[in-house]
Amino acid sequence: MLLDQARTIFSGLIVVEPDAQKTDAYQSNRNLMLSDEAEANSLPGLEIQANDVRCTHGATTSHLDPEQEFYLLSRGIHKEQADELLVFGFFEEVLGKIEHEGLHDALRALIKSKLKKQTSPGIEDKL
Repeated sequence: MLLDQARTIFSGLIVVEPDAQKTDAYQSNRNLMLSDEAEANSLPGLEIQANDVRCTHGATTSHLDPEQEFYLLSRGIHKEQADELLVFGFFEEVLGKIEHEGLHDALRALIKSKLKKQTSPGIEDKL
């Protein structure tokens, strides 16, 4: 999640050594832009030295989907709540994998506080 004038560069590399046959690897980078001034760059890489592998990579960068937001608004959900639901939907895949309940709760609270901080000056103008 990128706010304000945040910048990020993801440079990932999957390396498969010659003896690592049957390797199955996937590299993913997802960016959610909550500002028109934010910037995200993804540079995924594969270095494969074996011939019997399955390695892929993918990267996405997007703003909140206006159609998803409209759907929630048309169901009577206020804009701030709708945007929060969409942001947490973005993070849920990762948050759902965290087994430590305290860490899970702390990360959700941190995301919520960052989002609340951003909504104070008017996130609706930036989405």
